Amino acid sequence: MKIKLSILLLIVAFVISMPFIFNKSVTIKKPHKLDADGNFILNEWVASRDGGGPDWDYNLKPVQVSDRVWCFFGAMEMPTKENAGDMSNSCYIKGDTAWIAWDSGPSYKFAEQAYSKMKEIADMPVESVVVSHEHDDHWLGNNYYKEVHGANIIGPESINVNYYGPREIEGKKYPGMQTRMIKALYQDAIRKTSLVKVDDSFEETTKFKISGINMEYVRVGYAHSEDDWFLYLPDDKVVLVGDIVMNGRITSNRDGLIIGQLEALKAIKSKDWNHLVPGHGFITDKTGADESIQYFTYIKDRVLEGIEEEIDPDDITKHVTLEEFRNKDLYYLLSPGNVFRAYEELEMYDGDDEDDEDDEDEDDDEEEEE
Repeated sequence: MKIKLSILLLIVAFVISMPFIFNKSVTIKKPHKLDADGNFILNEWVASRDGGGPDWDYNLKPVQVSDRVWCFFGAMEMPTKENAGDMSNSCYIKGDTAWIAWDSGPSYKFAEQAYSKMKEIADMPVESVVVSHEHDDHWLGNNYYKEVHGANIIGPESINVNYYGPREIEGKKYPGMQTRMIKALYQDAIRKTSLVKVDDSFEETTKFKISGINMEYVRVGYAHSEDDWFLYLPDDKVVLVGDIVMNGRITSNRDGLIIGQLEALKAIKSKDWNHLVPGHGFITDKTGADESIQYFTYIKDRVLEGIEEEIDPDDITKHVTLEEFRNKDLYYLLSPGNVFRAYEELEMYDGDDEDDEDDEDEDDDEEEEE
């Protein structure tokens, strides 16, 4: 009898755990609105192939988001050998005489194939590449643009520091990081990909003009990664935000900070824009950042409540489940980890001073009105 009961309990446990073992996958069956102009685009994600030759075919299709911005939208999943790293969003900005690339993608081959598609739209070289942050699915195409176009690479200094090394931590020297993409992808996909350093990095938000396009490269600091930036095009009312914003899927906050994410989102919302391109996801209209704002706000508020109620850290993922996001891709894989890391961060968080400052500002405003 005990054996039968044990078998029954094991079966029940397996059924309950299935959603956590087999990650949900999204199949796009209907057209999705990708811009704020009412244009509906059917994204037909075609499986990549390694083929018999030297090149991986990414089957790329550019989508026009605004008058001067086209983007390639990646699959809603983690980087795998099957998608060859094509799981982040990469964009082109059409200048007067040259293209400007935003986040060059996961490999040399990806960048090369993306440019071949953009050349059909306008036969111009890529003058500059601007990078959002140091995660390698966003910049491993840089060496194509450097070697073939002589492009200037603009990005965070953390890429040079962390990936080239040696890094010095507490007086000890460590080698630079190896990128996960180079280790994970098939040879047909990663062939010719090599690391190149960022040419220009800045310590603070910087405005510049490239090929007639006014740009503001905005530093938000420690948010999704060690050093995050977004690109604002004021004349076009477009903002390219990298992984500070994801929609349709759960973000990976493995290197990030909840408070930093929320501050970065405030900075994005403060700009006047009609189109937003997330680092992952397809929603590019005025609602593009809403999911991220809601997700991080819920995590912060609910984890702080759990800490106040003295929930044990080992139980916080049972207490904070983010049920509203259960239907988003990668929920089971990433959300529990985000919650647990938020607990570690917020356990030391003292929001009282920040709240007091807000109250003082409100009091000052009231006095000025009187």
